[in-house]
Amino acid sequence: MRIFLFIFTLLFAEHLFSKNTMEIFRKEQKEAFQIIPTPQDIELKGGKGLDYRELTYIKTENGASVPVMGALLNGLPYAAKEGIPLILRISQENVPNSEEGYLLEVFANKIVISAKTMKGLFYGCQTLEQLMEDSRDFRMPIPAMTITDYPAISYRAVHFDVKHHLDRMEYYYRAIDRLARYKINAIIWELEDKLRYTRRPEVAAGNAISKQEMQAICRYAQERNVEISPLVQGLGHAGFILKHHWELRENPSSDWEFCPTNPKTYEFQFDLYRDALEAMPHGRFLHIGGDEIMAIGIDERCKATDKSAFELQMGWLRKVCDFAKSNGRIPIFWDDMPLKYGGLWDMVHGDNDTDDLQWDTQKLDSVIDLFPKDCVYMRWNYRDATRPGHQRILKWYHDKGLRVMAATAASSGNSPVLPREDTKAGYIKGFSRLVAQNQLEGILATSWDDGSPHLETVWRGYIAQGEFGWNPEGRTVEEFKKAHAQREFGFRPADQHMQFLDELEEALYFYDGALVVAGCRNPASGVPHTLISLIELPDRDKPGEWSRIYKEKIDKAFQESKRFVTIDEGVKTAKMYALRGRYALDIYEQINYLQNYSTRLLLALYRYDTADSEADRKTALRRVCDECVYFRVMRKSLEEVYSKTRFMQNPNGYILDMNGHNHLAAKTNNSDWMYYYEIPMVAKVEKLSLIHISEPTRQAEIS
Repeated sequence: MRIFLFIFTLLFAEHLFSKNTMEIFRKEQKEAFQIIPTPQDIELKGGKGLDYRELTYIKTENGASVPVMGALLNGLPYAAKEGIPLILRISQENVPNSEEGYLLEVFANKIVISAKTMKGLFYGCQTLEQLMEDSRDFRMPIPAMTITDYPAISYRAVHFDVKHHLDRMEYYYRAIDRLARYKINAIIWELEDKLRYTRRPEVAAGNAISKQEMQAICRYAQERNVEISPLVQGLGHAGFILKHHWELRENPSSDWEFCPTNPKTYEFQFDLYRDALEAMPHGRFLHIGGDEIMAIGIDERCKATDKSAFELQMGWLRKVCDFAKSNGRIPIFWDDMPLKYGGLWDMVHGDNDTDDLQWDTQKLDSVIDLFPKDCVYMRWNYRDATRPGHQRILKWYHDKGLRVMAATAASSGNSPVLPREDTKAGYIKGFSRLVAQNQLEGILATSWDDGSPHLETVWRGYIAQGEFGWNPEGRTVEEFKKAHAQREFGFRPADQHMQFLDELEEALYFYDGALVVAGCRNPASGVPHTLISLIELPDRDKPGEWSRIYKEKIDKAFQESKRFVTIDEGVKTAKMYALRGRYALDIYEQINYLQNYSTRLLLALYRYDTADSEADRKTALRRVCDECVYFRVMRKSLEEVYSKTRFMQNPNGYILDMNGHNHLAAKTNNSDWMYYYEIPMVAKVEKLSLIHISEPTRQAEIS
């Protein structure tokens, strides 16, 4: 009996051990495969699964066809052969009730993707492509599993803003492939003067995209379930037009606003709209701008109407909405001006909680008849959109029967060179959750070109919109960052090879103001150029005084010099181990060199100011001169890397607008704006160095 109990105990213990081992193994399997966006449900099954190389052909059933595939699936034939098939099936049963939903089943002898529509099959194949990529990269079998998946938000868009720069055409095609991979299904493309308008050709920049090329891009996107709609600024933000047409201005001294009572305003705008719609024939929307109006109702034509500025603006909105509707498009409109009129702007956008006593919509309620009902009001908030005031305004829109879409940000104008705060991923997640809860029309991740960061630095924000727009509850921001590192670069989450990016974001805060005592690197933040003041230089007759004055900056520079080394080592390690995405790593590397230049120059000046002897002072001065030379070397290297995908200057003869918003990237026709502090600081240092180097020479000649 005791022997029997002993044997039973051993068998039971072995069973528990095997069960626990299997559960651990399945957990490791699940964690090894990082799908973006997170599927709604993944159920691991028993069985061995299969290696990605075991798939040998593609078979279609029930009227399915083969959608556009990724690189791995595209290598499979359609002819039946020995081995394991991928079966694509149109089905109305046992699949998610969503035109973009799909069911993906991995068995030991086949993989089956079922969906109601071809869109669903396309997204199922995008998910399988990621599973195959991980199987290849980490030499693991794809586990037997069932994925049931569908989006929480139906319209998931990103923003291409080309007002201050253009990328090369092939880069836009690659960008569309990348968006489709992460289940982004729309682009709002802000054109300004970068479309070659045929009805008003004087508006187009010399390097503008032709309508035919844009049509080809849109067809390519449509095949990948990405819908492209135009944004053509109207009423305000009109410098790209009004720098040519003074007669349409509301204020003769400003190219910012059209006159809303001039009939020629509408003739001109509608011509641009027609060209944009012809260039982008597959989109359902026409974004008409309409935000940040500073001064209308001031010219004699407008005064004669006896209408308020708000009435004039809403009259303009009514006319352009009617145009969009008559041309088969749904108009989208930035909604900040109505909120400012209603006195709710600060409460909607502020970080403080708003109580019921403060919240008063009476002024907006009184003019509700002026609000078009056939327009989508784009509620934008580039920070925490879950605050009470913001939720209250969404309820007001709902109660009034107005359609609302959300706009968050993957990059905002306040952060030139590199988006900060985890590429806004936390704000994107919060706003996506709010959109899903309130069943809004969709969500857009903007990427403003005010400070024109390289698009590679924005991509993590775009991909965050893919992640959280599809499934707002799937991952935390930290989990997303690890998944992003795996998908974009082939790093396992435990590797932490992208940790340098957190450090780089932090380093840029010092870079923003290291060389100034007043002002802001991005003048669009509201600080006039005249208030920018560069730091002074050391006085050779007062050694040490400069270091005392700027002690805080110098102490920080020493810290940042160490951070630079950490980032540099991190980038170089990432480039060594990356399986893909090396161009983005090259961009980050160049940004690190750029941000470090301020630190290098400060420390060189510090050593000059604190030199103990004349010989040391001469050596330190040569080091300062070397830093001025290094600036040009650093700039040349950065622009060689950037120019692999983007044009670095405007075409010959380009006319800058009056820059009513003071955008950093609109300061110069070449790339000088990227070195807003560095260029004048280098000139200032070189002048000092020339004086100090030449003076001993003159003294020698006299003697």
